[in-house]
Amino acid sequence: MKYLLTATWLLLFSIGVFAQDAAPAPAEPEPAWKRTAGLGLDFAQLFQLNPRQGAGQNRLGIGGAVNIAAAYKKNRISWDNKALWQFGVQRLGAGVIAQGNVDKKIPFQKAIDELRINSKVGYAVSKDSKLSYAADVSFLSQLTPTYAGNAAFPGNFLTDIVGNGANSKLFSPATLTLSAGFDYKPSPKLSIYYSPIGGKFIFVGDDAIAQLGVHGNPVTRDAAGNVIDFENTFAGLGSLVRVNYANKFLKDRLAYGSGLVLFSNYLDGPQNIDVDWTNQLDFSIIKGLQATMLLNVFYDHDVLVQITDNTAPNGVNGLGRRVSLTQQFLLKYSLVF
Repeated sequence: MKYLLTATWLLLFSIGVFAQDAAPAPAEPEPAWKRTAGLGLDFAQLFQLNPRQGAGQNRLGIGGAVNIAAAYKKNRISWDNKALWQFGVQRLGAGVIAQGNVDKKIPFQKAIDELRINSKVGYAVSKDSKLSYAADVSFLSQLTPTYAGNAAFPGNFLTDIVGNGANSKLFSPATLTLSAGFDYKPSPKLSIYYSPIGGKFIFVGDDAIAQLGVHGNPVTRDAAGNVIDFENTFAGLGSLVRVNYANKFLKDRLAYGSGLVLFSNYLDGPQNIDVDWTNQLDFSIIKGLQATMLLNVFYDHDVLVQITDNTAPNGVNGLGRRVSLTQQFLLKYSLVF
């Protein structure tokens, strides 16, 4: 009996030790910071020397997009940051813009130049709550100047071919929104932010550009429609909604992300809702290499846009209030670090 009790005790001890060794190790905590970065490029080139009649003309197109994101989540604090720059230029033809003018070569036309930065910080109402107190700031501008052509050579260019000066550049204009409110995240894929009171500001730092009266800054016009006075800053106070959605499909090979911002200015025409809607669709070709489609929708009642008219020179027929659409296709290399 004594030996039986000893053997039983040893067996139970061995089982306990084995069970402790076999127990799975505790999962490592999620890192507080998650960062991603992506670079997409498009390039098109065509050269012809003494082309036959009807064969076309030279073309050089360069463009791309850079996006960076960083998200912080620890305990009740969350902080989401995103930046996106889209840029593209092209040059069609060769030689000079007019006969006998050897100093002005065919310039590069601006296809797109858009810089977006957004940051949103939140503090959960309670430990497990999906609702947070939040504050949001966003910035929209461009990095390079844009110069308009004339009736003989219409378009938007990187260089001043007619001597009229730039019609836009960095901080002319720049749109800044600041707001505080509540952020609701029913799932990691969706967040709905609402601010009952927020500020929207349009800055046009360059006086010559501000005097054009096309970027949303206040201007005074005479009976003939000419600008006789202007201000460099537009300030609006109103309600802001920001909805962000991101999801993956087809075993994570297809990813879709969307961000919608709506703003109503209490001080002037609250029924005119400003819209800024960005969409991105990524398809993974191989690891790290993606085909990307970007689509942006924009409307601001205070901002005049170029009216597309395929029967007009260069496809533009004046300025007015319209919904603006921008689409871009890229081959993109993504990084996760």
